[in-house]
Amino acid sequence: MIHPNSPYKRIWDLFVFICITYFAIEVPIRLVFHYKLSAGVNYFERGIQIIFGIDVLLNFNTAILKDRLLIQNRKIVSKTYLRSWFLVDFLSAFPFDLFGGFFFQYFGVTDSLKILRLLRSVRVFELFKSLRLLALGADSDERFRLIEVINPMTFRLIFFVYWTSLFAHWVACGWIHLGPEFLADKDMTTRYIRALYWSVTTLTTIGYGDITPVTNSQTIYTMGVMILGVGIYGYVIGNIATLLSNLDISRVSFQEKLNTIDSFIKYKKLPPNLANRIRSYYVNLWENKHGIDESEIWDQLPSGIKIDVSMFLHNHLISVVPFFKNAPEELKREVVLELKPAFYMKGDVIFREGDVPHNMYFLSKGHVEVIKEKTGEILATLNSGSFFGEMSLIDDSLRTATIKAGSFCDVYTLGKDRFAEILKHHPGFAKHIQGIAEERKKNQTSKTHHTE
Repeated sequence: MIHPNSPYKRIWDLFVFICITYFAIEVPIRLVFHYKLSAGVNYFERGIQIIFGIDVLLNFNTAILKDRLLIQNRKIVSKTYLRSWFLVDFLSAFPFDLFGGFFFQYFGVTDSLKILRLLRSVRVFELFKSLRLLALGADSDERFRLIEVINPMTFRLIFFVYWTSLFAHWVACGWIHLGPEFLADKDMTTRYIRALYWSVTTLTTIGYGDITPVTNSQTIYTMGVMILGVGIYGYVIGNIATLLSNLDISRVSFQEKLNTIDSFIKYKKLPPNLANRIRSYYVNLWENKHGIDESEIWDQLPSGIKIDVSMFLHNHLISVVPFFKNAPEELKREVVLELKPAFYMKGDVIFREGDVPHNMYFLSKGHVEVIKEKTGEILATLNSGSFFGEMSLIDDSLRTATIKAGSFCDVYTLGKDRFAEILKHHPGFAKHIQGIAEERKKNQTSKTHHTE
């Protein structure tokens, strides 16, 4: 059985979608203008019918997903397909013209039956949903992973434009069919463009009145289109504005947050320099994080996924720390779960020389300066991927230098207390850390004696 979310199935769905769109545009035009197709186009359309036939066979051999459960039982799949899209697919794929002598007269019902191919246009709803997702394949548990190709709101807007354009095309063809005398002295292209113009102005409730119904059938048809036009107009007004405003929800949320911050600054009467630092912090947070709240996402993830994501994101950060290089994998998995995000603006002091240590820091983005507090001398500059304050995890000595952010810094912190809790579960590694701490104290003592 074919997996419904395999990449090849998605490509096939896209191909079928293009074929359906071709018939949805071409068949109504042929029915109203009664032109004959060239031999090449006939072969082309016969090929599309063969594609539709193959699609019917593939649908009988494609597993289905119900409540994220993959059903591969051929009997169940066949029954489900027969009760849903089979009749529509069969009528659009069956070559009625090959059995013309049996079903209808030549140049009689032949072209009229081609309208059955329009039934496939209904399946565009399902194909749009299918094409909105790009499958990456199934894992060992036969569950599927999907990635959104584009923003869902953008996709809804494209879907709306597609169907509105197609419907306007059908209405225009209907207008020509009801009034064969409509611009009868003009060429086919001019007649169609003018009919499409009438269709669009009527559906959008503009209606300039330069093209008006003459016969009773045209009048009734126009009234029906007007009623539909009111519905479409209401849909446009009620939804397009929402779609456009939601194209970037995070940006809207960020702007609302900035407005709240401005109100807070005015209410507390903060000085301009401090107010600008607050605004700069949130602007930098937006530019680097795009409004993503890591803590909120982290809290909602199940523990299994959380560990795997943490290992992927932070394993390279802790692996460069000397005393973590030989650490057991279980300990590393516990450590990455304890990393907490923090952000610093340019010029912020992360900690000062002589401070009591509480955290170790991993620098994900930006750079920091290591400064000697008394002299103001910059001892070193640490860039992305570096770490500092690691000795706070293994001894109780005070900070030996000041660390200042040289740019907007995205860091992760590991608390001393949390690390001590992790070591309780790994007594062997705890002894290793204790040995490092004792060796460091001996080195500091020898340096002190040497200085004296």
